[in-house]
Amino acid sequence: MFSRSLLVSFSVPLGILCLMLAPIQLAAGQEQDVSETVPAAEQSPTPTPPASEAAASASAAETAVPAVPAVAAPAAAGDDHSGHDHGQAQPMGVGESAELPDPETVIAEFKRMATPEEFEDGMAAIKAYEAVAAEFQKSVTEMRKEFTRVVNKQSPDRQAYLALRDQSRELMNQTYRKALVVIEYMPHPIAARFVVTILEQRYKHDVYDEETMRGAASLLDYGVRWNYVVLGAGRSAMACGRFDLADNIYENLDYNDMGDEDKALFSMKDVLKQQFEMEQQLLDKDPEVLPQVRMHTTRGVIIADLYINEAPSTVANFIKLVDAGFYDGLDFFQVIDGLLALTGDPLGDGSSKPDQYIADEHGRDVVRMPLAGSLVMAKLPASNEQFVPNSAGTQFAMLFMPLPAIIEEQTVFGRITKGLDVLGALRRVDPHKESKKGEVLEPPDRIIKCEILNRPEILPEVIYATPTIDLP
Repeated sequence: MFSRSLLVSFSVPLGILCLMLAPIQLAAGQEQDVSETVPAAEQSPTPTPPASEAAASASAAETAVPAVPAVAAPAAAGDDHSGHDHGQAQPMGVGESAELPDPETVIAEFKRMATPEEFEDGMAAIKAYEAVAAEFQKSVTEMRKEFTRVVNKQSPDRQAYLALRDQSRELMNQTYRKALVVIEYMPHPIAARFVVTILEQRYKHDVYDEETMRGAASLLDYGVRWNYVVLGAGRSAMACGRFDLADNIYENLDYNDMGDEDKALFSMKDVLKQQFEMEQQLLDKDPEVLPQVRMHTTRGVIIADLYINEAPSTVANFIKLVDAGFYDGLDFFQVIDGLLALTGDPLGDGSSKPDQYIADEHGRDVVRMPLAGSLVMAKLPASNEQFVPNSAGTQFAMLFMPLPAIIEEQTVFGRITKGLDVLGALRRVDPHKESKKGEVLEPPDRIIKCEILNRPEILPEVIYATPTIDLP
């Protein structure tokens, strides 16, 4: 693929800027609906409905349609684009102009600059993107139809809809990955628009993983300066241990343009780097197969490794609860942007106390780090704004972002390996936020069913404990 030097010399009117050249200036107007980003009506005779419409309809069924963008397969070089205005509805802060070239111009310029082998590989990448994008669009169309049948009680098979929903989400992610490959060869406008759309969703839903970082970094190389691209790149770089990229972004960014999450992350950079390096060492020593939990939620499936070596008592207690069906049907009663999602309370508001408390394990010689996607035991709050020692039981959190201070008081016992996007899709619930008059509060998402995968042959002993100070 092209080196950075070739990318910055790409002479199409995309205003390509290298991130190193100047301080970042964020482009305004980044709050448009994702359904406006890719105008499928001009790309395909069978456009998908707007994502916002799908999400609104799905809320009524408590099993929301994934927030999928309107999408069409990219046009081949010979397609007729006469009469299209490629400058409209483009969330691309690209220097002095937001106007995008048509695919034919980009492909011609790519052919002029590339070696024959690079050109062949780039065109193969476009075809691969076309194929999966078409499959994605077909799946979304079927999902919409099935959802309509379920809502109108024309079909009793709700599971068929849920299967199509999960299939559409997976195809959306596959389409995104294929689009990333395309834009690493050339600034193909249709693939770029798809990447921008997904990045906006990931930013809104706190999904900061390697794929988010890769897409955002590629767009930064092309001079894209939308808020969610720049900050998404910084946050995902911090979450993924790319501190060199994070430094480059935040040091070139006006402090006033940072969100609270960015300021907190940047201020804790040294601690985060240390914890990330420690976690990488532990990951390298992990057995090939760890126990896992699979959570079927109202938004899809989440799978997490369980750190049975570093938190044996906590994991054993958790596995026993899962086996007993304890978590089945429980709400995500607190889901806070940029922070965490909490579940595990049978009362549904965080106020329950377990029948038995388990001993803290955050003080063991070897412990896991609280990174993005980590599973952390919740504890009872103490009056001094800390936590009651040895007060964990059934409630646990899944982290959207690294929270380094957690390691001082709470046990990290697992980490999500699949479904960070599902975690990010959970409906936000803040019990401390005052609701507006007349506001309709939608029900929280919930765990439908939990099950243990890769069950250990011998379950460690659960060490129960008594909280060491009076409970509140």
